[in-house]
Amino acid sequence: MLEFGVSDDVLAEIFLAFGAVTRQEDYWAPSPGPIFLASVCRRWRAVAFSSPRLWASLRIHINRPSRFAGALEIFRLFTARSGACPLEVVINFSNKGQKHRIMMSSVDKEHYRSLAITLAASVERLRHLRTNCHPVFFVTIEQAVAERSASPFPILETLEVRPHTGYIWPGLSRNDHPQLLTVFAASPILRYASLGYSRFNGGIPYIQLPWQQIEHLDILKATSEGCMQLLRDCPNLARFKVGLSYAEGEESVDLVHHSLRFLELRVDEESTFKYFFESVKLPSLLHLNVHFTSTVHADQFRIQERLISFLPTCPMLQKFVLKQAKVEPQGLHGILRAVPTGLVELEICCEKRCLFGTGYSKLFEELTFKPGRDAPALLPNLHTLSLMGALALRMDTAALTAMVRSRTSENRSTERGAVLRSLRIHIGEYPQSMELGELGEVKAIMGDRADIWMIPVPHRFRLRGLNS
Repeated sequence: MLEFGVSDDVLAEIFLAFGAVTRQEDYWAPSPGPIFLASVCRRWRAVAFSSPRLWASLRIHINRPSRFAGALEIFRLFTARSGACPLEVVINFSNKGQKHRIMMSSVDKEHYRSLAITLAASVERLRHLRTNCHPVFFVTIEQAVAERSASPFPILETLEVRPHTGYIWPGLSRNDHPQLLTVFAASPILRYASLGYSRFNGGIPYIQLPWQQIEHLDILKATSEGCMQLLRDCPNLARFKVGLSYAEGEESVDLVHHSLRFLELRVDEESTFKYFFESVKLPSLLHLNVHFTSTVHADQFRIQERLISFLPTCPMLQKFVLKQAKVEPQGLHGILRAVPTGLVELEICCEKRCLFGTGYSKLFEELTFKPGRDAPALLPNLHTLSLMGALALRMDTAALTAMVRSRTSENRSTERGAVLRSLRIHIGEYPQSMELGELGEVKAIMGDRADIWMIPVPHRFRLRGLNS
């Protein structure tokens, strides 16, 4: 048994490590936490009750209005038992599993308001706050904080606001954004913000943050103009994740130069993708992740043309990730020629079934280090190559094997370029797919550095045509 031969201090540290692991897996999932641990036995209960840090991480899951009263009690219990420890709070509102809309009673609304006011009473201790609450919840917090003399959120480092489901428990407010939220504007050490309420179109955002100090920003939806404003307002931004969305009458705006180092774009309109890249220069960019969602039906040539013109303007780029429904080898060839030669990681994700046929064989040949070749091999500094997604691969395995060998066993001196350290290949398990055994020589060359496996595919998809 764990409780024998282990001191109380060590047991408390094990409990803390257990909590950290569950949070790392999914911040938003309900967690057993100290209440569960305290229920196991008398000794565990004593250790849990005497360890304030165990109670400093609180995840509340509310799946119906009648749970507000219980959530309020849990919040008060955790804030009392955690002493003066900084708090990490997740409040997740959900109506999953409900077949019918549930109206909030006057008692439910009062408990909802009491939960917001109780949270406001702990703003001095909040270090991380994650929620998908209705805007009215924040308005109530802001009003309660305004009535207190203390500075709001003095130690807040992380703010994550996921989009709420609009039809959760009708009766809160007909207006999703009843007023401009300013309660977080003076948070002195806030560095990470994830905002999912509404689209940033430019102009005054619905929530005010200390933009000049934000270093990591996730935005669910923004137009290219909204993105440019955020980049101008956040001079210290290092990581930016955003879903680009289209706005009527959108066009390129004044060029923005920024020292951004990480950019992840989710694109659902080719035109706004065009306007974004025409409006920004990112000479310090190290990591670029571009994901064209399944709603993009634009001409593949135009998409590739945008990337080919933008990539050379990022001379320090180290990692490039491209996710598309289908990646054509001719277009990919042009894109890789435009990638700076210093690139060390490349990931191509094909989200629909496709063939890595002769076109990709030629691409593998261009990645192969060969003495005396007319042109140098593409991506001489590449050390990680990933071919991901639900791929039905049929390729010239000899070309792939030759490329891998030229960058590993035949390149021990590294005179030709970097040694390939990692190779990941995912193969959709379709009837048309190649067998893992056909890549046996590649696996033998790479050893533990190769991650090659089959992706299970639901039977209904196996019956469709390969390129459907």
